[in-house]
Amino acid sequence: MYIKSDEIFLENEIVSGYISVENDKISDITKSADGEIIDLTGLKLLPGFLDIHVHGGGGFDTMDATFEAVENISKFKINEGVTSFCPTTVTASDEKTVKAIKNILDCKKRGVSGAKIIGTFLEGPFIDKKFKGAHPEEFIREIDIEKINEYINLGEGTVKSIAIAPNIKNAFEAIKFCREKNINVRVGHSGASCEEVEAAVKYGANIAIHTYNAMSGLSHRAPGFVGEVLANDGIYAEVIADLIHVAKRAIQILAKCKNDKTILVTDCMQAGGLCDGNYMLGELEVIVKNSEARLPDGTLAGSTLSMINAVKNMTKTVGIPLFDSVKMASLNPARALGISGSVGSIKIGKSADIIAIDDDFNIKFVMVDGKIKI
Repeated sequence: MYIKSDEIFLENEIVSGYISVENDKISDITKSADGEIIDLTGLKLLPGFLDIHVHGGGGFDTMDATFEAVENISKFKINEGVTSFCPTTVTASDEKTVKAIKNILDCKKRGVSGAKIIGTFLEGPFIDKKFKGAHPEEFIREIDIEKINEYINLGEGTVKSIAIAPNIKNAFEAIKFCREKNINVRVGHSGASCEEVEAAVKYGANIAIHTYNAMSGLSHRAPGFVGEVLANDGIYAEVIADLIHVAKRAIQILAKCKNDKTILVTDCMQAGGLCDGNYMLGELEVIVKNSEARLPDGTLAGSTLSMINAVKNMTKTVGIPLFDSVKMASLNPARALGISGSVGSIKIGKSADIIAIDDDFNIKFVMVDGKIKI
């Protein structure tokens, strides 16, 4: 099978020609074709997006802990150009967290029909109560290495990433332990100082959770969490580019400082793709009004953002070139999670995860592992 376009976004350039797909892999990128051709001339061929921080969408939540929920989230993500995702938990009771981890393991074993499951992202319970955001305080835990190990073992290799607040007791020990187990560590939901974040990165943490949100801010004498993320080349920076969580100018500053260490995430909750109303994020009631998801006290509680709209916002409003915005949704997160050898870009030997958009950012084609989904 050959996919034709006059704009194919590769890692370092945009070319015209054909992508050859054999089975589930990209086998060649060529100027000629010798077989079945899917002609997408006039559309931009992009690598499938990765959403490495997403709680739900289409009325479903990772914490529902059912195959139906994760299956429907995977199908929901396909419609926004996402071909791989991390089902993300929120702070909850130990019983519910365990159930969610076991369910994602089951879903990965059974296989889902939409976007592929990368692995679980445990956002909580090891966070700072003062920067909890939309996480219920009663279930926030002190760091317990044995509990972390239990979660890792329950996942049988599917727990991909764990959130740790760098300023709480035993944080560095936990980061070191996770890295020895080959578990990615993200830092956030924390009032940590810049020195504490710097130390966390030295111990192996490499992603900041939704930068600017739920972390200590930047000032000229106390650079804080935000200051260290902006200055430290060793850490990737998630950003929720819905222009609600973070202002345009702040996103521009982040992109200038982080460049190819910027990662677009949706942090989408179950209301994604649905109308305004009352929903749940884990244990908490969320009110969605004008597409903004907030707790009754006004605290932002995830988003209703789609990944294609995040890319559109970065390009059309923030002023980032489309080529770079696409990388922020594909290659950058793949590199951050150490999976860029198989996904994240259009390259010979990688999974045939390919999408096509028109000039208005409409998703016109989605392929996952060589299978056409849209």
